[in-house]
Amino acid sequence: MSDHKGIRHVEIGVADLARSLDFYRDLLDLTPAEGPAESAGVAWLPAGSVLLKLVETGDGDLGGWVNDDLQRGIRHIGFKVGDVDLRAERVRDAGVPFTLPPLDAVGGVRIAFFQDPDGTHLEITDNHLRYHRVASPQLAERERLAALSRPRTAPPVFDHVAVTSAGLDAALAFYRDTLGYEVIGQIAQDQDPRGFLITYMLAGDAVLEVFTFTAPTTASPWTPDPCRRGFRHIAIAVRDPEEAASRLTEAGARVARNGVLVDADGVPLVTV
Repeated sequence: MSDHKGIRHVEIGVADLARSLDFYRDLLDLTPAEGPAESAGVAWLPAGSVLLKLVETGDGDLGGWVNDDLQRGIRHIGFKVGDVDLRAERVRDAGVPFTLPPLDAVGGVRIAFFQDPDGTHLEITDNHLRYHRVASPQLAERERLAALSRPRTAPPVFDHVAVTSAGLDAALAFYRDTLGYEVIGQIAQDQDPRGFLITYMLAGDAVLEVFTFTAPTTASPWTPDPCRRGFRHIAIAVRDPEEAASRLTEAGARVARNGVLVDADGVPLVTV
């Protein structure tokens, strides 16, 4: 049995919840909503059909996460916007530095990167991808039509999670074959000497971007530290959480604290 519901929310650890709420409201127009199991120190931010769950951690840090895509695990989360440059004006006005200023990227999209107050890596992107290899013409066309209908002033909506994997075959076996995520297409970053390939999979209403390289990758530093800031886990909606967790364990995931599963690349997952 496969699961097709996909990414439900991404949990992010923050030092100061009020500060982070101001950041996500002012730069990405995300405002809190009542969420499941709401408690003190937790805020749920709807970003289209996917939620961000902000958890105040107190003392803590990124736990060894660095801004280097050769490090396996979660790399960034991305939001679709109507116009990257228009949204980037708000980032600049807020005094937030870009880790990558707005530019035209391989695949025909415009992108920019910056970090939240605790170092969580965020991307904004517009337009639609022109895949070098198309696996699903129907899904690629759906993306094109959605981009054509998106107004320039459209607010950000959650688009994707990017993860780095040690090997594409193993990632496909885990996400495509075990969870049923359908491959949309691939973009080869031929200009990158690291041998960079991005494989895009539909994960419910969001996309999972899998980064692979011919250059050696380094291990994910993720641990289940309750004070961890930045990316804490990806919650995936499934038909039967216990059954799905069992299948993912059989597919190579290990069980960490509080029911978090960690795949072979150090990507933390929770089935809900």
